[in-house]
Amino acid sequence: MTERFGDGTTRAAGETRAAARTAVPRPARRMRSTTRSFSVGEGKGYLTVAHAPDGRVAGVMVRMAKQGSTLAGMMDAFSSTVTRGLQHGVPLDILVADYVGTRFEPSGLTNDPDIKQAGSVMDYVGRRLALDHLPYETRAGLGILTAAERAAQQTLGGVGEAVWTDLVGLSMSAPVVARPRRG
Repeated sequence: MTERFGDGTTRAAGETRAAARTAVPRPARRMRSTTRSFSVGEGKGYLTVAHAPDGRVAGVMVRMAKQGSTLAGMMDAFSSTVTRGLQHGVPLDILVADYVGTRFEPSGLTNDPDIKQAGSVMDYVGRRLALDHLPYETRAGLGILTAAERAAQQTLGGVGEAVWTDLVGLSMSAPVVARPRRG
């Protein structure tokens, strides 16, 4: 007996069909990495980011200090998902956008001066990855700024870059008034 499939292929009975998989480039055996400790609320952990030889983020590993907990297991799965996504070519900004803003316990104050508060460990990791590896324009679009960048915006009266745009526009559109000469 022969089976017919929607894509026009056929298969004889008893013949197995191999699943089509895209070839994923094998990661280098050795990569440069950075590890930082963090705390979010009552949760403490370590964030390790591995870099490919060309400098892009190649892998993310989050280890929670309380091994065997539900949170530790969830963070292991999260790490695996982010790393697999990066290996399959998902841009880092897409991954960051998905995880920033998630809310669950532990949440609260952090020990990171650039990220004062986080809604969850995933929120913290997403923000930290953005601050360390994404350009300013992308981060600004996601609302993720360093403490210095936030302070600079606040010194402009909360208006931000619009003040500079308006000042430049006003100076260029102001009429030139000549003083009459005295004789």
